[in-house]
Amino acid sequence: MTSSARAEVPALGRLAAYHRRTLRGLVGDWPRTTRPLPWALAGFMAMLFLLPFDSIDLPVGLPLEAKLDRPVLLLIVALWVLSLTILDGAQRVRFTPIHYAFVGFVLIAILSLIYNAETTVRLGEMELGVRKLALLISYLTLFVVVASGVRPGEVRAFMTFMCGLAVVMALAVIWEYRYEFNVFFTWTGNFLPVSLPAELGNSDSIGRRSVIGPTIHPLAPAMMMACTMPFALISMYESPDLRRKLLWGAAAGIMIAAALATQRKTSIVAPIAAVAVMVAYRPRILRQLIPGAIGLFFIAHIFTPGALGGVGTQLLPQNMFGVASTVDRQSDYAAIEPDVVNRPLLGRGYETYDQKKYRILDNQFLTTIIGTGVIGILSYISIFLAIFLIAHRVARNGKPERVGPALAISAATVAMLVGSGLLDILALPQLPYLICFFAGFAAVLSRELGAESAAQTVRSAKRAPLGPGGPVPATR
Repeated sequence: MTSSARAEVPALGRLAAYHRRTLRGLVGDWPRTTRPLPWALAGFMAMLFLLPFDSIDLPVGLPLEAKLDRPVLLLIVALWVLSLTILDGAQRVRFTPIHYAFVGFVLIAILSLIYNAETTVRLGEMELGVRKLALLISYLTLFVVVASGVRPGEVRAFMTFMCGLAVVMALAVIWEYRYEFNVFFTWTGNFLPVSLPAELGNSDSIGRRSVIGPTIHPLAPAMMMACTMPFALISMYESPDLRRKLLWGAAAGIMIAAALATQRKTSIVAPIAAVAVMVAYRPRILRQLIPGAIGLFFIAHIFTPGALGGVGTQLLPQNMFGVASTVDRQSDYAAIEPDVVNRPLLGRGYETYDQKKYRILDNQFLTTIIGTGVIGILSYISIFLAIFLIAHRVARNGKPERVGPALAISAATVAMLVGSGLLDILALPQLPYLICFFAGFAAVLSRELGAESAAQTVRSAKRAPLGPGGPVPATR
């Protein structure tokens, strides 16, 4: 070998090592990857927890509403298209029952608007319905991107990242509760045009001060904490060492303390529904939750003094059914009865019931049935049912490392469905965007489960005899 050839060998080795590192970065699972799509999704998730994006009016001309989430979502869709065609051609859209349920609800929403177009145009409410429909399509788009752009091995990392964001948001919400200072709107206002929501710094009819975090209503952070808390509890249960258990337990405690800081009954009802689902799957988790509940009491008292007692007092029978907010909720049923009776199947048009003009309906079920009728509300519930059943299937039959995220998704789905009876979910965009992430993760995990089932079928077919005398020998 010549001296020049010997000199080229180390250079070729270094070049090969460089290409191997590059390939690992391109094909590896997030966060150990240079693929742009998962990083863009992580950024969108961070926006949900850390920015008041629905209060930011961009100084640009966009169709319908110039909110921050619209251009960010368009960028994500562009990266998704590139990942399907150029960056990662192996990726493709795989339809699941969640896809069909989601698309069905969108089609029903469109049909309800078309069917009632003459009336809604005359009342001047068609524009409201179209704007809400565009937002609903945004939710569908995010779900499709997550379901096809995230890999099964990345789901746990994304949910861990979500919990980290939730803890940061929770600490800021607790700060707002104690010192009446909202860091999200104050700091964001230094860089972007922010419209301050009416709830910020105000109190309601029973004296509860509004703690809203990066949202427009206290119920939004309460539900966000209730939906992310299950993964922290599942991770605490699965952690092999005490240090990790304590860290995850502290994270869950901080989330619950932040939910209680909103001073809304939902901050207790929704987490209880989530915990009930986890206990149904893992009864042994109670042995860790009972001492954890004691720790939670101290964490809540230290971080949000008076919050737990204030919410607990609202749940007492004499207070729960006699306060103005509860009485208003009870009167909502009689108020919408004429609209529901007159248009029972498709309603008066998706989200055309202007609550600022008529009355506030703190109930997504009522908002859905008045807008899209009985067909619409059944379709709405079918989305949550599809998410839960797919996550349930993964929790029962998936790999051990996938079971924890599937359990958390099941619990979060039930909490969000229960929350639909306590607040208007679709009016607070952080919540539907969050459930779209959970739905996408469930679809991803089921895709991995389907691949395992197919592989198992192939292996069984290879082992099975092909005839009465055993396997048929190969022929040339």
